[in-house]
Amino acid sequence: MSDWEDPAFLAEARGWIERALVDLGLRLVGEIEQPHVRPWSTVLRVPTAGGDVWFKAAVPSLSHDVGVTSTLARLRPDLVLAPLAVDLERRWMLLPNGGERLREVLARERHPRRWLELAPLYAQLQIAATSAVDDLLDAGTPDYRLTRLPELSERLGSAFGLPGPSPARLAELCDELAALGISETIQHDDLHEGNVFVRDGGGYAIFDWGDSCIAHPFMSLVVGLNGIAYTFGLAEHDLDLERVRDAYLEEWGGHASRRELLRGVELAGCFGKLSRALAWWRWAEDVGIAGRTEPSDSATSWYEEFAAAAAAG
Repeated sequence: MSDWEDPAFLAEARGWIERALVDLGLRLVGEIEQPHVRPWSTVLRVPTAGGDVWFKAAVPSLSHDVGVTSTLARLRPDLVLAPLAVDLERRWMLLPNGGERLREVLARERHPRRWLELAPLYAQLQIAATSAVDDLLDAGTPDYRLTRLPELSERLGSAFGLPGPSPARLAELCDELAALGISETIQHDDLHEGNVFVRDGGGYAIFDWGDSCIAHPFMSLVVGLNGIAYTFGLAEHDLDLERVRDAYLEEWGGHASRRELLRGVELAGCFGKLSRALAWWRWAEDVGIAGRTEPSDSATSWYEEFAAAAAAG
């Protein structure tokens, strides 16, 4: 039995949920269920007279999810679900129903065209969040800004016992990316079809910000484009992938030329792999399994891909 299934935890969570529902003027109309249990988080379905709401709890390394979700929902409530209630100390939140996940919608439609709508909206959210970077950092969001990446790379390579790029080489690549003048901001770092709701009546809501960090925004394309390619069996330079990339880059067109933006995507693609390695390692350390099992294997694999990309330049 996991900690999330411990009766003491469930009783404490239920008490908090019931008090929150009273404050919200909502009435519980059935049994609270636990449809989602993972080592890093759990979700409870809470049936109310006004429809289902959702309780979420996460391990400490993902605890900034609460603060990030709350902050971004204030900036763009059309793109992020506003929590109904939060407990920052215990890393809990109660969320409204977001609609159907994009994953289920794409399973019916079998075409990535919705990403042509979503990619620029996500870029708009990142641009809006540049004004809230300090608040996001205060909420515990990991700081993976370019000036920190050489140090973080060296630290992770040492933990894995793997050779990594030289700090001087990384500093050179970081300086080149920074020269584009694009502000660092929120970076979801796990932006795929399973973390997007298609809202009832239209529109999208991006959720699950537990892997997010403050970083170069283009790093989000690593998971985003890889996920689309995997879902639809697309080659690396498939036209549909390039259309999604270009739809995203259009929002940044006032910051640099197209040639510079494409070079930025290339550079950020390298650093996005380091970000994924750090996310997996952070969680593995959090739950006491660093150095073994799948999370550590994933962290090592991403780090090796990052080192190869950095060497290629």
